Amino acid sequence: MRTLIVNADDFGLAPAVNQGILDAHLAGSVTSTTLMVNMPAAAEAAAIAKAHPALGVGLHFNLTLGQPLAGASSVPSLVGSDGKFHERGALALRLFTGRVRPEHVVRELDAQHQAFLALGIHPTHVDSHQHVHGFPLVFDAVATLCAAQGIPTRMPWLLKLHDSRPSVGRILRQRLLDRMLRRNVRQWQGRIHWNAGMGSLFDLGTIPAQPTLADYRRVLDAAGEGVFELMVHPVTEAEAVRGLTRIGGVSATEWQVLSKPGLAQLATELGFRMSNFAGAFAARQRGADGAA
Repeated sequence: MRTLIVNADDFGLAPAVNQGILDAHLAGSVTSTTLMVNMPAAAEAAAIAKAHPALGVGLHFNLTLGQPLAGASSVPSLVGSDGKFHERGALALRLFTGRVRPEHVVRELDAQHQAFLALGIHPTHVDSHQHVHGFPLVFDAVATLCAAQGIPTRMPWLLKLHDSRPSVGRILRQRLLDRMLRRNVRQWQGRIHWNAGMGSLFDLGTIPAQPTLADYRRVLDAAGEGVFELMVHPVTEAEAVRGLTRIGGVSATEWQVLSKPGLAQLATELGFRMSNFAGAFAARQRGADGAA
């Protein structure tokens, strides 16, 4: 049986995000989430996680929003003159032109990991805000941490739907990401675990104004074998995340679907076993060891 992880990004971004993720988890839709420890609602998110241990919680490594936990002066290649992280486009340019120092990425990753542990929980896996760990320099830091901790990471694979019509800009970004992911796989294959596939509403090309379970079916129908991650971003109110994310409208409509029963039944119908990262990869390891 294939395994489905439904992971909600941006836990801790705002109370409305925390509530949206909790609602979706209680409805049986969301099995996993990833926490942004440098955001204002991180402590509230950790309290929710402790009260709902079936919700797997990973570290959502953040290099593009807010301020570094390591301190701006200790990671100068990651921040602007205001001491805040560069936006994703600016960070990407700096990475491509060699203006990000690897030790600064490692230092900030360690600071965020330690802040996560200080909240009294342990990460089930590591991924990143806006997929910045797709960049090789960042991926190497994340993978090194995952190897040391014995936990998996998200591989932000591209899901190619034959009937989607992505924009030219998205096509170019996908090609670049695909090239970087192939490099990361070559470098780390067999040393850490990651998901075999991944998808989201963004893979549809044109995101429906009001998503339905049929839209998630289109994504899940394209999943292959192994562990597949469905990435979601539920939030109870789009206005609550204005200025923090550009996908608040999509997130609010996702919450309307995911906060109701239905996705779990769909997953079962399609032959998936739902899990979080810890459960999914523990089961695979037992199988590899001959115990299951």
